[in-house]
Amino acid sequence: MLKEIRYILFIIMFGQIANSQAFTENAIVDYKSSAFYINNYKGPVKSAFWYYTYVKDTIPSTSELNSNIQKIAKDNFMRHNRRALGSGVYNRFDDVGRLTEHVRIDIDKSYFGKSDLNYKTATIYTYDEKDWELKQKIKLKKRQMYPVYDGHMLVKSDQDILFEMSSAAQQYRYKYFFDSKNRVIKALDYLDNKIAFIETEYIYDHRDNVKQLNFITKQKNPIPFHFLDTETGFCPDLHVAYDYDTRDRMTQVTYYGCNDTLAFEKYVYHPEKEYITERTRFIKSSMRGVEHVTPTMIFYHNENGDIIEKKYVKSYPNQYLGGGHFELPNSIYYKYEYDKYNNWVKCYIYMEGKPEDSEPTAIAQRDLEYYDS
Repeated sequence: MLKEIRYILFIIMFGQIANSQAFTENAIVDYKSSAFYINNYKGPVKSAFWYYTYVKDTIPSTSELNSNIQKIAKDNFMRHNRRALGSGVYNRFDDVGRLTEHVRIDIDKSYFGKSDLNYKTATIYTYDEKDWELKQKIKLKKRQMYPVYDGHMLVKSDQDILFEMSSAAQQYRYKYFFDSKNRVIKALDYLDNKIAFIETEYIYDHRDNVKQLNFITKQKNPIPFHFLDTETGFCPDLHVAYDYDTRDRMTQVTYYGCNDTLAFEKYVYHPEKEYITERTRFIKSSMRGVEHVTPTMIFYHNENGDIIEKKYVKSYPNQYLGGGHFELPNSIYYKYEYDKYNNWVKCYIYMEGKPEDSEPTAIAQRDLEYYDS
């Protein structure tokens, strides 16, 4: 009898310890390392500003050689590499890592050279400090590494966002509900304190990983739901599903809606080191970002999470890969120089072959400020 009591107590204590160990990582979104925000920074970054310092006089495979066409081709070429360089030319963070300023483009709108920031394209973020502190206590089992697209399962802090010089900031508020294991089971996203524009239901697998998010809205005329660089309306079956390996690392995220697979992203991990080497993204709809020329694209990453090759997977053998007055190659390659935090400070972009076999088509620079210097 005494042995049985001891065994039961051990099981109870083990269950409590296992449960406390299962949810130990901060669940709040990391603005500096987020595929959703296209940010990949390490260390105490204060600000980052990228711009091109060199672009080849003649973009390879342009339709015409006259100066006007070349200018358009150069502008389009620079836009086609934004995902490797960053979402906007300028980002600023506070001392706890929250995004406070995001500027899409500089004043001359060319991406070339470092000019004044165009604050007409800026987004300004301010946060509710009390809410931020409270939500720091929310935990999840495992944080996924960049560039896994996990932003929708993470916790957001209440914030006011001023979009591109609007007259007033919009108020975004996020409310979360928990089960007996302190797992998030429901989230309500509010805009300007009206009816929740998104209600999210969290479903877990037997290992306490989020395996599915179901999305609904009670708004009469909701804006489309945006995910993985595409969007759809609020179909009754709208959801995102997540797959994991035996180490609880995400291997696929799939966007479903209207009885169809709308998009997915698959991840391949290095066999020995802890980073993603290959990321395949598929978007069925033609409503996708300017860089997503083909429905399927493959991104190869280095140990720092940066893209070293962007490959367009043709839908049929003779498909023309149009970049806007020039033809894109099957692959674009990237090579980097890094600072002490392993943040890139110079990016070499190759359109005419691998770095070891060709000269760069363009070079971008990134100026970084840190809180410790």
